[in-house]
Amino acid sequence: MKDVIKKNIPEYNAQIGKALDIKATQLKRRNFRYTAAYISLLFLGAAFVDLGSFLSPSIRIVAGVSCTIGAFLIYTRKNSQNLTERWTYTRVISETIKSEWFKFIVGGGDYPIKSENEEEEEYYIKSLNSKIGKFIEEYRKNIQNIGGTYTDSEDIHLDDNSLAMRRATLEERLDFYKIKRIEDQQSWYEIKSVTMKKNLKIFKLLFQGIVALGAMVGIYMWLNISNSWELAFLEDSDFFSIAVALAFAFDAFSSINQYERLSIAYTKSFNELTESIIEIEKPDNDISTNEAVFSEFVEDVENKISIEHKSWSLTTSTKNIHNVS
Repeated sequence: MKDVIKKNIPEYNAQIGKALDIKATQLKRRNFRYTAAYISLLFLGAAFVDLGSFLSPSIRIVAGVSCTIGAFLIYTRKNSQNLTERWTYTRVISETIKSEWFKFIVGGGDYPIKSENEEEEEYYIKSLNSKIGKFIEEYRKNIQNIGGTYTDSEDIHLDDNSLAMRRATLEERLDFYKIKRIEDQQSWYEIKSVTMKKNLKIFKLLFQGIVALGAMVGIYMWLNISNSWELAFLEDSDFFSIAVALAFAFDAFSSINQYERLSIAYTKSFNELTESIIEIEKPDNDISTNEAVFSEFVEDVENKISIEHKSWSLTTSTKNIHNVS
């Protein structure tokens, strides 16, 4: 059995979960495009108005007003689609299904392995589909309430490899869960945490650099009152205002992408999963020898992962996000 498991390691194959995951990715990309577009137009509007001698006054005003109107229309369109809320609901339900799938195939949480009885396995398959059905129904209601479209529900598809894993020994299931769930998720959190911290640092440096540049230009303009230096671009443009507008555009983009909050959340989740791995590797642990203890351990790990998922709703206007367990 162990050799068979190694050759046929099951991948996440809950098809409705995959469809929701794709939907969430599409919503996030659309939200990013809208956000980048309206912030860019707001900055361009301010820049055009302050361009000085490069453009005639009428062109500056028309360009500035056009960009501002464009930004308003895009912002209104973005808000009318409730993309952040729809992404949050979709992402949470997608991860909820993934969590249930893992618990089922390794025998954790509400799907313990008490015997090798086929009727027991069939019972838990029906229980899995019933629970997912309720999650999906709640998801559909939430999406309908905010005017979005949803992915239709269907039964969880469990391939032969998934069912083979559920029938494997406790040692094999623990090894699979440790590598394919805990370590894989831990690695994802680590990469994301580093990325978020890097992005946050970049945007902070951009903000500070642009503000410093604007301040330097402001000082130059003040000094030039009593000197003969002449730089036409600086003389005829409100460069300081342009710099400030650009700096706050960078700051707004950083805030909208939640780099700081996400870096903290991902680091916390990484540390918690590290503790779970340490717990497994203790020589005197009961997790690898007792089915009941293993089932509770899996439930505990999934709860740790779900805390990060539920935190997504904290900085959105979404209310009553499903309590992932």
